[in-house]
Amino acid sequence: MKIPQIIKRNRNSIILIDLQKQSDGNQIQINIRGTGFIISPDGTFVTNAHVYKSIPENELQHIGASVPGENKNNVVRYDRFPVELIKIDEENDVAIMKIISKRSFEPAASFDNSETVEEGDETVFIGYPLANEMLAMGFGITMTANQCLISSIKRRGIDGSLHFYLIDTHTNNGSSGSPIFSLRTGKIIGIVSGKISSRVPATNGQVMDIPANIGLCRPIKYAIDLINKK
Repeated sequence: MKIPQIIKRNRNSIILIDLQKQSDGNQIQINIRGTGFIISPDGTFVTNAHVYKSIPENELQHIGASVPGENKNNVVRYDRFPVELIKIDEENDVAIMKIISKRSFEPAASFDNSETVEEGDETVFIGYPLANEMLAMGFGITMTANQCLISSIKRRGIDGSLHFYLIDTHTNNGSSGSPIFSLRTGKIIGIVSGKISSRVPATNGQVMDIPANIGLCRPIKYAIDLINKK
């Protein structure tokens, strides 16, 4: 499946998870924490457990999801809704959440079988990398796509069960929770979960975070397992 087709098919289902609260002077402070993707018309969505857990407990009332809405003159407006946590799996870094609304939402593509993924498979993930930085620079909310390969499939040494994928590109803050699509099937095979980088001391005493072209992704099977867990 071609990347433009995947983007067009799924762009209305890929959402921002953010905190919005009033500061002094009644200004709205926006802090974007990550990406999620809607999986059912009732607004249920998938993201990373660490996206949810990064929010202090006393700020959870400010959490929300911004969903692509009206497209006017090729400018997309976002609609924001409160959300709630449904289930969480911290070990495998997956959370199931839900938008609190009576509105119907557009789900993303269906899930693929994680066990059919092979090293070298071409993929694309879509989300909101460096979303806070983009806002600060005046770009507004910016959804982006990254093409990459499955560079390695990691399995647990104990039983050989699927653990995570490595992809051949670095991921950025805000990308966590982005769905990864197979170009063979157009379906979701995983969730962006983290990055691998090297921390190098600088001459001024600070530490520079040098990204490697390696990203870490959780197979979609963990979201499926969590959804089906009673």
